Amino acid sequence: MRCNTAVMTGIRLALANLKPGTGKTTSAVWLAHVFAEAGNSVLLVDADPSGSALEWSDLAAMYPGVAPQAAFPFRIVALPSRELHRRVPEIAKADDVVIIDAPQLEDHVGIARSALRCADLVLIPCAPSPIEINRTTPMRDEIGEASIGRDRPTRSAVLLNRCVTRATSTADAREALQGLGYDVLGTAVPRLEVYAQSFGMPIPGHGRGVWRNVAHDLIERCSPLCSVRP
Repeated sequence: MRCNTAVMTGIRLALANLKPGTGKTTSAVWLAHVFAEAGNSVLLVDADPSGSALEWSDLAAMYPGVAPQAAFPFRIVALPSRELHRRVPEIAKADDVVIIDAPQLEDHVGIARSALRCADLVLIPCAPSPIEINRTTPMRDEIGEASIGRDRPTRSAVLLNRCVTRATSTADAREALQGLGYDVLGTAVPRLEVYAQSFGMPIPGHGRGVWRNVAHDLIERCSPLCSVRP
């Protein structure tokens, strides 16, 4: 379901950036878990040809002592396709929270652009460093292109991640990104081992609070047209 019409209740989020290694898959998987935990129907779309999210799901399902369906308690599909914006509406349920783990734009431009066309909101993970901030610049033009022909412009926001607690770099990065015209989420994800080492594991209970706050920030940007549980 789309957020740009009043009858819709689901949202489509795309995690996207120019380069690899920015935390797209980690962000997508943790967000999928907290949205599912809140009682939403969730569809995680692995649009990256590397298949990292799907591999994570497979590894977590084999973790000792955890039921496979409990490790990733939502639907996940591999869809690294330039036709993703046409395929997702065929797969998604009306009230799904659809989270798309898009590939890096520089290597898979056709797939990434299709993901942007599909999304109600594009979330750009970014560490608080000058080089990563500079690398977000092409995303503005890409998101603008994805908005052409739509009733409403595609929303976008930056998620500051891998932030050092109490470091001034987070506030400096927020100011720099806002100066570039970005909407920056109020919640910043700290640099913690529970996130850095979570690949391939079932998502633990501790560490979810930050991602619940991220989910709240995202829902605020899509309300009142979306009725998603935070």
